Amino acid sequence: LMPTPRGRLALASLRGKLYAIGGITSPGGVTGAVEVYDAVRNTWSSGASKLTPVANVAAATLNGKLIVPGGYTSSGTPTSAVEVYDPVADVWSSGTALPSPAFAYALAVYDGKLYLFGGTTGRGNVYLGQTLVYDPTTERWTARASMPTPRGFAAAETLDKAIYVVGGYDGRREFATCERYWPDRDVWESCAPLTVGRGGLGLAAIAGRLYAVGGGWSGYLAFGERYDPAANVWSPVETPLAAEWRNLAVAVYRTDLFAVGGWNGQSYLAVTEKYSPFPFQIFIPSP
Repeated sequence: LMPTPRGRLALASLRGKLYAIGGITSPGGVTGAVEVYDAVRNTWSSGASKLTPVANVAAATLNGKLIVPGGYTSSGTPTSAVEVYDPVADVWSSGTALPSPAFAYALAVYDGKLYLFGGTTGRGNVYLGQTLVYDPTTERWTARASMPTPRGFAAAETLDKAIYVVGGYDGRREFATCERYWPDRDVWESCAPLTVGRGGLGLAAIAGRLYAVGGGWSGYLAFGERYDPAANVWSPVETPLAAEWRNLAVAVYRTDLFAVGGWNGQSYLAVTEKYSPFPFQIFIPSP
């Protein structure tokens, strides 16, 4: 189990380790905790806490470091701060701030750049359609073509030369929406929707397929989903928690998908689940 039960956290994979960052705990509230899972040894340890505790965030790996943009702070306000973690030195530093505060966005990496999609400022239940790209060579954020469907609590993942932004929530309903962004051409197109709406889901790419895990803002979902880009079809796969499970975080090590934390409608979770598509499709608890 993850040492600190929490949801709305970030998770990133680097060199055989998974870094669980921030989120919300009960009763502690918004946290800056960093806990490190060794996927080879099946053990957890602690890292240096994030400078600014945040929730409703994602993390991505660029040039051997972990980047966490924005988030929802312990004061109840969004932030534009971007903080960077060096896992070798176990040190946090400040990066180039977002153009404006945001949280509950989706995040992905393509061709050495960081892409941020959607989210919210928390004001007036307004959800964003923004697409921002961070170039580490210039250390600047720039705006690109907006998402066709503004939303937050979606998930993003790169597959081949496209970034898929899937699911989401806008304060009123969950989305089954799948939209595909082509960074090289700065254009969007639709892809087959999920079979059900999923807000606060996790998304990962393994062996040319996408795997959607969790979601279910107002009820439980008894299955995950796998996307075949050639057929443009989502199909059911098993889930380790046949209950409400949202605002979890996922990451991939080798060909295994790891899902940690989340909310089950009653409490924050410390679960660490491993999904292995090869040779069998099975979730394995990682205590």
